[in-house]
Amino acid sequence: MSKYQALTNFLNEIDQDEVTMTFESINDLIGGDLPESAFKHRPWWANRKDGLGSQNLAWQSVGWETRAVNMELDEVTFTKTRPKKSSQPIAHGRTGLLTIAQAKAGLAATFGVSEEAIEINIRG
Repeated sequence: MSKYQALTNFLNEIDQDEVTMTFESINDLIGGDLPESAFKHRPWWANRKDGLGSQNLAWQSVGWETRAVNMELDEVTFTKTRPKKSSQPIAHGRTGLLTIAQAKAGLAATFGVSEEAIEINIRG
């Protein structure tokens, strides 16, 4: 389970299209494990498409992007980029299980393509 899972769950469950959070509130949400670089370096909050950085997957995998980052006020505004596809919550606990829809959404956000471009084959 990602250390940012609580942030992912929070964003996945709120019904707003935009939310502004302080870095400290995010730090509290994830159990005090926000790295110092999040407080000092604007690029830490980037919406990456290269699959690197587990923090950006925390918001991009459930259809959010950072829109505004204010390093002076230590706050970030997240904006919803697509409507929620499923009312099912992200799996809690250690399993790390995803639904197919969640996996497709995460892969699409990671690689900057539409969910329709993602094909998942299960063999067994």
